[in-house]
Amino acid sequence: CSYNLIGKWHEAFDPEFDTFQFMVWHKTNPPPKVFKAGFLNSCELIVCMWDKGHTWNFGNQKDMHNFIETPICNGPERLKEPHHPTQKPIKVLEHIIKIASNKGDMVFDPFMGVGSTGVAALNLGRKFIGIEIDEKYFKAAEKRLKNSASEMKLF
Repeated sequence: CSYNLIGKWHEAFDPEFDTFQFMVWHKTNPPPKVFKAGFLNSCELIVCMWDKGHTWNFGNQKDMHNFIETPICNGPERLKEPHHPTQKPIKVLEHIIKIASNKGDMVFDPFMGVGSTGVAALNLGRKFIGIEIDEKYFKAAEKRLKNSASEMKLF
């Protein structure tokens, strides 16, 4: 979520949900800037919304922090083809899914990209529905999710 749009997101969703908060993902290895014309984009906001009665799976005080610190996708986790500019690390998504849902729950990602949220959801025993407008990213996500589901059946 862009810092510039957080107010607009709040205006749109606050009336519909009981609570509107955000988490900060601190990227320990942000992409470099060629020209030193400002700060590196080392933080990203994650908007969290829920209705009354939602229960969280907080195991301890550390789980309740709204700050996640991890590197951006590198190595084998990062898809090369197609390259998605904002692919999220599975570790970040698994953390959120783990504290926000239970096994068997449905996880929905309306901006699926290359399917990282779906992979994280399947890894944790959740069901998943994703939407992606860009066909090349959708096909990559579809392939990735099928591979992830196949790997799970092996174990």
